[in-house]
Amino acid sequence: MIIHKLSLTLLAASLAITTLNAQDKTCAPYFHVTSEECSTDAFPLKSTDTRVTISGTIAQVEIRQTYANTGATPIEATYVFPGSTRSAVHGMEMKIGEKIIRATIRKKKKARQIYEKAKSEHKTTSLLEQHRPNVFQMSVANILPGDEVEILLRYSEHLVPTNGQYTFVMPTVVGPRFSNSASHDKYWLANPYMEKGTSTPTTFEFNMDLRTGLPLKQVLCSSHNSALHYLGKQHATLNISSSTDPTCMNRDIIIRYRLAGNKIESGLLLHKDSEDENFFLLNIQPPARVTPADITPRDYLFVVDVSGSMNGFPLKTAAKLFEKLALGLRKNDSFNILLFAGGSRVYSSTPVQANKEKIAAAIAFMRTRSRRGGSGGTQLLDALRRAINMPETEKKSRSIIVITDGYINFEADAFDLIRNNRGNANVFCFGIGSSVNRHLVEGIARVGGGEPFVVTTPSEAADTARQFHEYISSPILTHVRIHTHGFSTDALQPAHIQDVFANRPVTVSGKWSGSPTGYITLTGITGGGEKYEHRIDVAKSAANGMHNPSLRTLWARERVRELSDYAKLSETDESIREVTSLGLTYGLLTPYTSFVAVDETPRTPGLP
Repeated sequence: MIIHKLSLTLLAASLAITTLNAQDKTCAPYFHVTSEECSTDAFPLKSTDTRVTISGTIAQVEIRQTYANTGATPIEATYVFPGSTRSAVHGMEMKIGEKIIRATIRKKKKARQIYEKAKSEHKTTSLLEQHRPNVFQMSVANILPGDEVEILLRYSEHLVPTNGQYTFVMPTVVGPRFSNSASHDKYWLANPYMEKGTSTPTTFEFNMDLRTGLPLKQVLCSSHNSALHYLGKQHATLNISSSTDPTCMNRDIIIRYRLAGNKIESGLLLHKDSEDENFFLLNIQPPARVTPADITPRDYLFVVDVSGSMNGFPLKTAAKLFEKLALGLRKNDSFNILLFAGGSRVYSSTPVQANKEKIAAAIAFMRTRSRRGGSGGTQLLDALRRAINMPETEKKSRSIIVITDGYINFEADAFDLIRNNRGNANVFCFGIGSSVNRHLVEGIARVGGGEPFVVTTPSEAADTARQFHEYISSPILTHVRIHTHGFSTDALQPAHIQDVFANRPVTVSGKWSGSPTGYITLTGITGGGEKYEHRIDVAKSAANGMHNPSLRTLWARERVRELSDYAKLSETDESIREVTSLGLTYGLLTPYTSFVAVDETPRTPGLP
């Protein structure tokens, strides 16, 4: 049997026309076809149906995609698609006709072996693998002419608000990657963005059902003109459809909502598992921030990406963003700028005092650079090394602010560099672009003790800059600790809680045993130097119910994040064995575990 293999990247319709090399062939939208006989084959994505249910702070997501082999020969398809950096992928099904095959979780190498064996035996099979924490690859083999194949993917996500605002992001674009190695596959490094206004020849439906424990103040879809309906004080629904917006898949879906009074859903969720493991998720709203007058002067180093991928909207937005941030600096603050692409240059050899004249000169410098446009590769590692080693002002709190679209393919090297060398600096990251590399943006902030921010449109720049200035102007809580009294817990994630800078909850997950009684207490020191304590009654939380099965996979995902998302691991590292065990035990997609499904009935063309 002849099997044609296709490598396909989501939303590559314009790529197929404008950016592939002349020798590459294209056969249908979304697909980069390597088969020499591609004119006889087609395997279009017919439809995508996404259903999101948000209950309180937990999102449950189902993505259902349907493909069809409209060609004359059996094919194999490899489909690369994005996901959330915080998602816990815990289920996959494959449907051919009326037959549903539920995937099982296996070690990554074993799953690949099962897939290849089934393929060689003419069995229809599918394989789901993780390439990065936010990029997944689906492979489907032995798709016969006339077949329709439906793939169902399930994942859960915990939503954490910043400044009282909750954000749910549904990525739809796998962005380009800059590589400093010649060994990577070409389709990983090419740019799959669709041009603005390009329509998608597949149908797309996105439906969200939002139910909160407190009244909703506002729900906004900042990325799309969507049909939003309020069904009650605590209930809203939203729909995005290609039938009304043919270009809806060329950018990430971003939904933001606030609760009445900008409150945060604080409290304790419990899950009593039937498998002798119990889980909890704790959200505690921190105290109010102190005034800037009580805060130590700060030194800011802006590390700005001016590479080719930042050309246009991202670089212009970066310049406007810097202007808003710079105008918000205080007189006793200092700053500097490092621009990077293939190389790097600094605005000043030493930190610059934040007075009106020097801020105005720096703003003019950034405006000029943005008008010149971006060019070159993204040598982020060299820029970070230089930033870390640059002079700093004594007796000031230092913050390194990285502004980038984040499209590199060596994220783990950047994370390790920051983790091992940041010293006393907090590292923040702004992602700018319609679909940024959120894994890099969030990872830089996580290992740097800071916070990620994302700007997807020029109109968001001013508001995001304001939020960032408010965030770093006054730390809210330091020396944060969790204590339990009469309630037995272990395996806490995170094991150590970082300083709290913004109006967002302190979030901790873990396991518990025994009776759901006693108290959990959060303590710390406020920005004004006062002791802080907040106590949660476990029994009261248990009375609200203890059936929250998502907590099981969400805890496992946080543990995987701690061990592998932001670390460069060797094959002999003990963390790999633990991550593998977590994936197998909790049915979780990880870098070392994959989902595989096999229809055990061999199939040949012309036969059912």
